[in-house]
Amino acid sequence: MARRGRISSRQRAAGEAARRAAAAVRLAEGRPPRPRQYAAAATATLEAQAPAQVQLPAPAREVRAPEAAPAPAPAAGLSALSTCAAGCPLCAGSAEEFHALRAASLAQRERLGDAARYPYAAAKTALHRRDCREVRQAVEAVEGDDSPALRGALTGYAHEGTVDARWGTPMRLLEAGEAAQWVRENTGPRGGARYRLCRVCTPELP
Repeated sequence: MARRGRISSRQRAAGEAARRAAAAVRLAEGRPPRPRQYAAAATATLEAQAPAQVQLPAPAREVRAPEAAPAPAPAAGLSALSTCAAGCPLCAGSAEEFHALRAASLAQRERLGDAARYPYAAAKTALHRRDCREVRQAVEAVEGDDSPALRGALTGYAHEGTVDARWGTPMRLLEAGEAAQWVRENTGPRGGARYRLCRVCTPELP
């Protein structure tokens, strides 16, 4: 006879057979198997030990970086003539002289059309007649304010002393009185000529 409180091997076998029979019945009826007591207890323990779910706040509205302001359009005139950084002292110091040369060069194009008033022309140390081919070539080469040669022209003039024939010329159309004054200014104190007469057009002295 088995002691009270202890289960014999025969009883355990009988209980296992009963559980298998019950499981077979549930499978036939389509019911899920009944969990064992220790499995249910383990599940309850895991649920109790699991940390409480943290409720995350709703995502904040998307913060977009402020759009960069469009770069200001370059100012007309000086900004196109100079390719240096803003505030270049050489360009700033040469700007007045550059614009004077440019204005005088444009004025020669108008003077070239008035032969009666401007019979002479001079460049550096040479005196010409206004109809000299060298005069026409020098003056007619000067382009208007839409010339691509003006891009960076001030920078080249200020830093390297460059004068492009398309935007500037040393040639000057002169009235008869202006030509006479030019001859006097280019004559030394002892009467020596510091100029020459063009060998192409061979002008007479005014």
